[in-house]
Amino acid sequence: MAPELNKPELKAKLRATRVAVEQLQHRVNDALERQKPSPLTREGAAAPAKLRKRRSLKGHFGKVVSVSWLPDSNRLATAAQDGNVIIWHAPTGKKAQLLPLKNQWAMFAACAQDSSRLCATGGLDNVCTVWTLPDANEDARTPRVLEGHKGHVAAASFLATNTLITVSGDSTAALWDLNRLPSSDIDQRAEVYAGHDECLSAVAKDPTSEKDFATGSADGSVMLWSLGASDPSCVLRMHRADIKAGSRARHPDANGVSYQTDRTLGVATESFGSFLFDARTRTAVNKFGSDERDIGPKTSCAFSSSGRLMFVGTDDGVEVWDTLQGDASKPLQFLKPHGARVAALAVPASGQCVACASWDFEASVLSV
Repeated sequence: MAPELNKPELKAKLRATRVAVEQLQHRVNDALERQKPSPLTREGAAAPAKLRKRRSLKGHFGKVVSVSWLPDSNRLATAAQDGNVIIWHAPTGKKAQLLPLKNQWAMFAACAQDSSRLCATGGLDNVCTVWTLPDANEDARTPRVLEGHKGHVAAASFLATNTLITVSGDSTAALWDLNRLPSSDIDQRAEVYAGHDECLSAVAKDPTSEKDFATGSADGSVMLWSLGASDPSCVLRMHRADIKAGSRARHPDANGVSYQTDRTLGVATESFGSFLFDARTRTAVNKFGSDERDIGPKTSCAFSSSGRLMFVGTDDGVEVWDTLQGDASKPLQFLKPHGARVAALAVPASGQCVACASWDFEASVLSV
């Protein structure tokens, strides 16, 4: 049996271990640099981004935490912690509809990208509510309440008509078949996807499939799933080796996930910066930002319609990155459309603009 160490000896051993870990981390980073393929090259540099704030959407009385476009690319939904979801007409900046929520602490509003006119909302009440947005001459229908999660519902995405995926603070994702909801069971989930170790914060639909999706978690991983499979098809992890030795980054939380193509994804993290991952190699093929700037949280991400530009929300604005520029240290453009954290970003199907949701109680539309 090893002899017990006193307090000074324990502190000395801890310091020595930290030094050894730091040295090993330097060696790992040096090895990665030697093995790294040549930087991504471009035949022509992307033109400097010239986005401007075109519309300010004012009407909420709490932090705006989510934004989602409707399929017509003219209307968008914002959810705020005033207990309301507002549907806006983006070209004019006018309110079109108001959905009052039972729970003030909303975390998202996600609109279906088909003709169903469905909009899912959720938050700290542990349920997801599905609304059918009324037409101009139609009365609002009673929303459906989906119960089953044991933690807050953080985000959702429609995979197909009447098929919804939600992610929760209970560390699971859930599938809901809106055509076959049980009438009496408390748990109405059709399938449950468990694999993450901590709460989930983001979900994104594969743009080429109605069965595949990705989830992001506070455990520092992004998992790719297919309906009907109990295990993820791919796991992407943010490792300390992705950050140079000496960085103060400590929180790998994947705050935002967005597909660029069916095999490449953008990931925005709490303190590791933002990355472009390739699911085929299960590694980051590009990293955006200098070491100093990476310390700040990245809240969300979205891609232009071509996939070349990546928009990243931060605590103080919006970064625009050229994804073909290898290990870029500065964005093509940095905007400050709001006076507080940009909590969410969304690009419509038309690709003509970017919508932002902010903690300053406002949303905005950016375009050239």
